[in-house]
Amino acid sequence: MTLCVQAQNNDPIVMTVNGTPVTRSEFEYAYNKNGQIAGAVEQKTVAEYAEMYANYKLKVAAALEARIDTLKSYQQEYNQYKNIQLIPSLVDEAYIDSVARSAYDQTKQRLDGHDMLRLAHILLLVPQSATQAETDQAAARADSLYKVVTAGGDFAALAKTFSGDPGSASRGGELPWIGPGMTIKEFEDAAYKLQTGEISQPVKTTVGFHIIKMLERKGLEPYDSLKNEIYNALKRQGIEEASAESRIQKMIAQSGGTLTREKILDDVQAKISAQDMNVKYLIQEYHDGLLLYEISKQTVLDPAEKDTKALNKQFKKNKSKYAWDEPRFKGFVIYAKNDEVLKQTQKLLKKFGAKDWRKALKQTLNKDSVVVRVSGPVLAKKGDNKAVDHFVFGADEFKANEKFPVAGVYGKTLDAPKSYLDVKSQVIADVQEALEKEWVTSLRERMPVKIDQEALKNVRVVQPVN
Repeated sequence: MTLCVQAQNNDPIVMTVNGTPVTRSEFEYAYNKNGQIAGAVEQKTVAEYAEMYANYKLKVAAALEARIDTLKSYQQEYNQYKNIQLIPSLVDEAYIDSVARSAYDQTKQRLDGHDMLRLAHILLLVPQSATQAETDQAAARADSLYKVVTAGGDFAALAKTFSGDPGSASRGGELPWIGPGMTIKEFEDAAYKLQTGEISQPVKTTVGFHIIKMLERKGLEPYDSLKNEIYNALKRQGIEEASAESRIQKMIAQSGGTLTREKILDDVQAKISAQDMNVKYLIQEYHDGLLLYEISKQTVLDPAEKDTKALNKQFKKNKSKYAWDEPRFKGFVIYAKNDEVLKQTQKLLKKFGAKDWRKALKQTLNKDSVVVRVSGPVLAKKGDNKAVDHFVFGADEFKANEKFPVAGVYGKTLDAPKSYLDVKSQVIADVQEALEKEWVTSLRERMPVKIDQEALKNVRVVQPVN
């Protein structure tokens, strides 16, 4: 779905949250983006979404009240995102062109009339510490390979199998384009003697013996022909960001110090926002979203997760809600070197339990070498874990680990969760939901919210695209 929100002189206020107005264009952007997502189980009406959006703005207001926007971590993340949106407007094409042309001129000067070469090679490595016998052996292997490729052997396949240059071997020995001075002299001298399709006899260099194949050679093309290619290479290296930064620094210098980087970016943001409301609200959405996450983390997410009393209470009061429709295995999966190690591991787990077994295992059975691997504790129903399926639920298919051929489990089967820990994520989510409702209620009580129902009637709805 493509959203296009145009700035208007007539942009009425649809709601006010804690004294902060929300315009129709802002609400339309949010609703058309988030309120009626195609394929959603439950799409919201404008009125329903207005209540949700008011609650969202209340939480943002609470975050501002808590001065979360002054945190250094928040400012760094927000400014980083904002810069991503704004930097393209400050890209200096003249700067990029000058860098591209300079790169081209340097290449042209380095070539000095020589061709550019596209080569492939097979390298038989010879360490500098190699004996004469080892060097002679590598030379003999190079001669043999040379005879194979010149007799019609597949150069690329042989390079993949025998070349000691891992970077090029996977590509059939193919190297990037090179020019004079870009590689080892002996290699370069031999390469420049080749014509397209020719293969050199083994060439000895400081790293070993090379068999070189000329794939293509050509003179340097005119700048205009290579401009786009050079531009793309520079973009991958971050030239656009560098050009924008150069432009910013130039503007600061020309202002005599009256401008700052922040002021320049603020001015750019204001200009873009006036021209494109989508960008304006995209940046605001990220600004508010960061605030919302941090305040929710402090107020709801972390407190609920750490409140073991509330989690226990929620579980005990709603056991039927968390009941399982099939049993679960709770325990450990063991892969051992032999049957005796498996039995000793099961005894160790029985003795030390879920808390201290790792340390005990490292100090005993795995002290000198690793003879057993244990994963867990796991909580698995049928179909979740192949080892559990086999040893607990009676499934036939199971393949043991080659290094640890004997497998087994230690634990017990549960028909229902015994504590909130057995359904922890569900219980935490429910406690968080209850805590959030309480929080929103308290915000509504102390922060005024006014929704203009008449203004909502004029909200433009963009139909979602399926």
